[in-house]
Order: sequence, then structure tokens, then C-alpha cells
Amino acid sequence: MALLGEQIPDHGIFPGLDKNRWSGEEPVAILVPVESFERITTKIVRGIYYIEDGIFIEPPYEIDFYALPEDGIAPWKEALDRFGAVYAREPGIVVRRAVAHEDGVSSLFEITFWKQFKTYASITLASA
Repeated sequence: MALLGEQIPDHGIFPGLDKNRWSGEEPVAILVPVESFERITTKIVRGIYYIEDGIFIEPPYEIDFYALPEDGIAPWKEALDRFGAVYAREPGIVVRRAVAHEDGVSSLFEITFWKQFKTYASITLASA
């Protein structure tokens, strides 16, 4: 279902896809469940680990998904800028990954889709 202009709510909009970016045009929104963003993010994270390191991400590690606004990513950006590697299949996807040296698995990810919006993920040891 598509929403037009004023039908688009001011809440629940995925960071980076807000209607204010489309000034001068009537904005159009398509409803996408957040679970879809989470599933593609998790799939990309698992895939990079398997292809690059031959590692399956499984317990005791877990993948956490985040949808963060630009003003909330300073700590992530700093770590990714300093320690991150870039994996790109442009123009569609650019992934930045910073891996902790302690265990070689714990890490942060930033995934940019079509230069439009970003998702974030972390891999950490599951808390007991």
C-alpha cells in the first residue's frame, strides 16, 4: 500500500527515508515492515563473515540490528572510520565492518543501501 503526501505519518519513518528529503515533490511512501530491514541486514552480516572469514555466526554470538538516526551514530562512525574495512557492490550496497581484535568476531557494521539509508548491526557475545 502506498501513502501520498499528508497521508504519510510523522512517526515510524525509517531513518534516512523521511519525507522532508523530497521538497518540491509530493512524497510517496511504501509501508515496509522493520523486520524486512532487519532480515536483509542480518543476511549481509552473516554472508560477509562466511565469505571473508569462513565463520558462521552462531551462539554464543548474536547479531543485533539497529536503525539509528544520523545524530545518534557518532560512536559507531568513529570506530568504523578508524578500524573499518569497506565492502562495496555499488551502487546498491556499501558495507563498513570493524572487527574487535580480542576475539576476531565481535564487530560493528554499517550498511548503506542505494546511497539512501543505512542500517547498523553488531555482533557480540550473548549475555548469559
